Amino acid sequence: MKNSFYLFILVLLISCSEEVEIETSQSSTPDELIEHSSEFKKEVIEVADGIHMAIGYALANAMMVEGEDSNIIIDTTGTIETAREVKDIFHSINPNPISAIIYTHNHGDHVYGASVFAEDSNPDIYAHSSTSKYISRVVGILRPIISSRSSKMFGNVLPKEDVENNGIGPFLEIGRDERTPGLLYPTKVFDDELEFEISGIKVVLYHAPGETNDQLFVWLPDKKALFPGDNFYKTFPNLYTIRGTPYRDLAGWVNSLDMMRYLEPEYLIPSHTRPISGKEEISKLLTTYRDGIQFIHDQTIRLMNQGLGPDEIAERIYLPKHLGDSPFLKEFYGSPEWSARNVFSGYLGWFDGNPSTLKPVPKYKEAKNIVDLAGGWENLFKLAEDSFKKEEYQWALQLTDYLLLNKPDNDDALLLRISCLEALGENESNPNSRYYYLSSATLLDKSYKPNDILAPTLEVIKKYPIEAMMETLKVNVIPEKSIDKNIQLLFNFTDSGKKFSLFLRKGVLEIQSFEVPGSSVQVMAKEEDMKAVLTGLKSLPISLVTGSIKVNGSKADLLSFFSSVRS
Repeated sequence: MKNSFYLFILVLLISCSEEVEIETSQSSTPDELIEHSSEFKKEVIEVADGIHMAIGYALANAMMVEGEDSNIIIDTTGTIETAREVKDIFHSINPNPISAIIYTHNHGDHVYGASVFAEDSNPDIYAHSSTSKYISRVVGILRPIISSRSSKMFGNVLPKEDVENNGIGPFLEIGRDERTPGLLYPTKVFDDELEFEISGIKVVLYHAPGETNDQLFVWLPDKKALFPGDNFYKTFPNLYTIRGTPYRDLAGWVNSLDMMRYLEPEYLIPSHTRPISGKEEISKLLTTYRDGIQFIHDQTIRLMNQGLGPDEIAERIYLPKHLGDSPFLKEFYGSPEWSARNVFSGYLGWFDGNPSTLKPVPKYKEAKNIVDLAGGWENLFKLAEDSFKKEEYQWALQLTDYLLLNKPDNDDALLLRISCLEALGENESNPNSRYYYLSSATLLDKSYKPNDILAPTLEVIKKYPIEAMMETLKVNVIPEKSIDKNIQLLFNFTDSGKKFSLFLRKGVLEIQSFEVPGSSVQVMAKEEDMKAVLTGLKSLPISLVTGSIKVNGSKADLLSFFSSVRS
């Protein structure tokens, strides 16, 4: 009897440990991406009494909350022109002044319309305490690369009619049709939680890291209305964005969604895609969303601990069918594969654990070796061409990397690469990768003129902190032009009274926010004038002639300094 009992337990344990094949959902198609455009029907929706959402006007939504004698704006769209259109409609609904603007986070499509909403009433601008830092980083030290990669990812390189939608909105208006940004920096910030009341509306702001580290959500307790920012929208989330981003902490994102769930909102008003009503429906969707994110996080960690590298994990990661079939987790923005790579890098950094990647041969040498293995450049080209004909577009594209590293200007290789990129793009349903492929093909056309979608304007740089501008100078030092230089300057800003000591020392620029004796050049200017020169909007020689910038000391040292921080 006793032995029979143990046998039963053993059989039970074995049966419980049997692996079950997990069914996965079907991949989306380009036709489904086109159907997804219905999500962005252009309109203003009254979500609840006194709460309005403008959707379809821009990549991000703008929301207005009506108070007793003034209104609150949550997110502002991405340009002056778009904000003007939305503001006029909001004004027709309720003409009361705007007493507060809330940024859910730092992204340009949420903050670059602020100057329009603020122009009549000088409202307070609420945001997390780190938002200004992240705005300045994109406008400043990372502007060229973020502008370039964003243009490709959002399809701003392409004609507007070739962009079906951007997954989370109809199109990115920044950089389109000569639209201009209208940035204002936050005036009221907080760290963890902030409660206040404006015009009879009780507002609670919660720091909720997710798509960005500075993300917040807005809770209106009396209305049971929650504005989740970019931590929730109707597509698989951008747990990593291919335009480039700091590490997005998936575990933190899940925690933020749980904070929202347990408030039991009856209205969910996201900054992208349409609003949702009903406590049970919202709870179900938030649970599905957080489970999808946690599944990718946890399974990536599990595979990392088994010794797999990021490429191997990306090949294996997926969402099970019960999650992947949700319309809110279709891959119209983010991707589980990209997300897994992000988790790996976030926890372990760039090294994949394979010793052959510790100090790989330079790319140009690898390309030469591959060409030699193929028996010559022409043979490798034939292999790439044959792969394309077999519709092995990704492999053919990778082979063109080697071909063009050997012969960068070869027209046949360039045309083959363009064909590969176009074929991959046309077959993609994820708009980010779709437009990145198609834009990369367009950029190979030698007649194409690049467009800097984040190009600074005089109005924007007026708002840009001079401290952030100084940081931008550091990353523009050209070693080849400064390795033999040792120059000390003093920048004295006559309007703000701020002083900065600059030391250009053999390829490194040290900047201190106080005066250090010993400078060979003293530069006096208003902040606005110096910002214009530093961003290339005004000429240094002309500014010296007109007297907007004055110099005491060695003008030769000043010119030598500026020649070292421009390409």
